[in-house]
Amino acid sequence: MNIKAPKLISVNSFVLSSILVIFIVSFSSLAVLRAPLVVLQFCLFYFLIIYKHKKIVANKSLIAIFLLTVFVVIQSLIFQGSVLVIFQSIAMVLFLFFASQIALTEGMDFYNKEQYKTLSKTLLILLPLFLVSFTNWSDFRKPGLFMNPNITSHLSVMLLPFVLLGLDKKRYKFLGIGIVLLILGITASRSATLAFVLSLLSYTFVAKFPRSNFFSLFVIIATVLGLSIYSVEIADWVSASFSNVASSSDSRLLDTGYNGRDVLMHLALERFESQPIIGLGFDGIKFEIDGHELGTHNGLVETLIKFGIIGTSIFTVFCLSLIWMTSKHTARFKAATTMSLAAIFSLSTNSSTFLLLNYLFIYTVLLVYLGYRVRNANAQKLSVEY
Repeated sequence: MNIKAPKLISVNSFVLSSILVIFIVSFSSLAVLRAPLVVLQFCLFYFLIIYKHKKIVANKSLIAIFLLTVFVVIQSLIFQGSVLVIFQSIAMVLFLFFASQIALTEGMDFYNKEQYKTLSKTLLILLPLFLVSFTNWSDFRKPGLFMNPNITSHLSVMLLPFVLLGLDKKRYKFLGIGIVLLILGITASRSATLAFVLSLLSYTFVAKFPRSNFFSLFVIIATVLGLSIYSVEIADWVSASFSNVASSSDSRLLDTGYNGRDVLMHLALERFESQPIIGLGFDGIKFEIDGHELGTHNGLVETLIKFGIIGTSIFTVFCLSLIWMTSKHTARFKAATTMSLAAIFSLSTNSSTFLLLNYLFIYTVLLVYLGYRVRNANAQKLSVEY
């Protein structure tokens, strides 16, 4: 019996179902379902899409994913950690491969059938729901739809490139941007606000200069990264320059300081120095302080601790390949994907982003491979026509 993959299995349904998964596990009573649901969703979509198209699309950037997988397996054998940690570390890297294949195999349908426009309109309708809060958080912040202000705000910022990708009319683009601004206002997330501003500036620049090459995009991302790393110092300088404005406002967005993250950073770097070459694995990024288990709140540092110099070098090559592929995109995809890259790298300096059981980095990976697949197919089509 020949079983066909459901027509609903697509990039659109993957993105939309990921939002549903995040919403479900946002409830404390259902948080235990986080790992099973994320793994199930990735595996289900990957295998059904591969069955649907009956092919795996090769791409040179996949070499970096393969090398990172090999490194993680070797690292796991050296440390001989728990089976759960070994499984998690390998799964996190494989998710990059799954995302690449979902995008590369579905890319032409996503573009030719204008699924990207449908996804943009659907997300534009869903974004206002992010403003709904079922619980209280503090006097100055609302948690939003996903019970946590950072999760709600970070997710809205990372979905905005998908929204702008398929909208042609400026008024709808401004509407999407405005809704995200409202979300940032109620959640009062400084990291998300910074990522929003820098990614929107990046989007505007590339939309204005669509022929931006790899070097231009690299400079944009590097600038975003630098500004985000030194954001507290910059904020201190701005606060000192406009002290009257800062002192008269009780907004959390105008508050400067690391909120203890500088302490975590110091501890993290000390731990990295104990095993700099191969890192400490996925089990080495948690810190117990005053009876609480905390992460570093920095995706870059976490990557360094997990993978060490060797693994981080491989991951850096992969990230550079993402920027290079983006430079080959058509104008529409290039602007949106650059925005996504800028957002994820900005967020990485203030929160955990890479190779975790969340979708933030995966959204960027999807956009990169989708745009590159469309570019390759268009190039081949023009060559045949000529």
